[in-house]
Amino acid sequence: MNGSVISVIVPAYNNESTIRRCADSVLNQTDRKLQLVLVDDGSQDGTGAICDEYAAKDDRVKVIHKQNEGLMATWMRGLKESSGGYVSFLDADDWIEPEMFSRMRACLTEDTAVQNVRSAGAAPQEVVCCSYTIDREWNHSQEKKTHAAKPGIYEGQALQEQIKNRILGNEDRTVILSRCMKLISRKLLEDNLKYCDPSIRMAEDVNIMTPVLLDAERVVLMEDAYFYHYTYSTESMVHRYDAGMYDGIVRLRDILSRVLQDKQVPGGERMLQREFLFLLLIEMKNELRRPAGRVGGVSDREIVHRIYSICKKENTPVLVRCCPEGSKNTANALILWMLKNPGTIRISLVRTIFMAQTPQSRQTGYRK
Repeated sequence: MNGSVISVIVPAYNNESTIRRCADSVLNQTDRKLQLVLVDDGSQDGTGAICDEYAAKDDRVKVIHKQNEGLMATWMRGLKESSGGYVSFLDADDWIEPEMFSRMRACLTEDTAVQNVRSAGAAPQEVVCCSYTIDREWNHSQEKKTHAAKPGIYEGQALQEQIKNRILGNEDRTVILSRCMKLISRKLLEDNLKYCDPSIRMAEDVNIMTPVLLDAERVVLMEDAYFYHYTYSTESMVHRYDAGMYDGIVRLRDILSRVLQDKQVPGGERMLQREFLFLLLIEMKNELRRPAGRVGGVSDREIVHRIYSICKKENTPVLVRCCPEGSKNTANALILWMLKNPGTIRISLVRTIFMAQTPQSRQTGYRK
């Protein structure tokens, strides 16, 4: 659909139970001038067939079938084959309110809001951000989440000082660094694909949204705009150990270092140090909750030793000094206490506490 202003890209992998709700929430938008790009990442269930069903009945839908490559490679493929001048992302197990795009589109620069700006080099490079609602399926509760920065339009000096100079290294994100719940000028994404590493699985959105926001000429943070529904199912709360998480955040640190240098961000080195610390907190939770014995295939002693080795390698007593204010989140505060003096006894104690927690009580304390 060449005349679409907005391309909505949905990466999907084995989402047959949620893809209809997701697609319907896009196609039932009050703003109908959009393109829905469903990218089937080699699903092994009925997801692909459902996507084809939607394409057959609505000419706004484009379907891409590909071999399984992971989330980042999948949305990148969708971006390359979409046509809208503005791009939005939606995960296949989430859904959006009917007025989301009409309200977001109204926040765009007036002279570009009504036309396809794919090739308009002079168009302002902008990002419009709404907020989101967490839907917890197991207890039917909701929680509203928003950006730490105040709602408003950020341009020029205000954009530089209040957003770009604070983009990383905050426990509560100045701007939530999810690629979802945003309307993004296509050129901002295309110009920064060079920084993307599809092998990164944890905090992968930080990989693309950091350079995108640093290049933006205009950022809008909408007020009371909880249009995006982020779904937590019972299954999603079950902890799964990620053996590659530590290597991934090290790769992400290297990429972000290059981004901050290329974009000439003041204080970038200290900002990156704090960012890595908060990423390391997530990795520590990953290690502390790793199953031992027959289920995990490793002993408690081996788990403690791996945590100790990471702490020594990253010199965590020094790293923690970049966060003198500590953390308001209980789990993060406990890990920071461990990192300040990471001996095996202290690590074992913290692991015992974490293993005693129920899945429903866990919190990352660090927004994506």
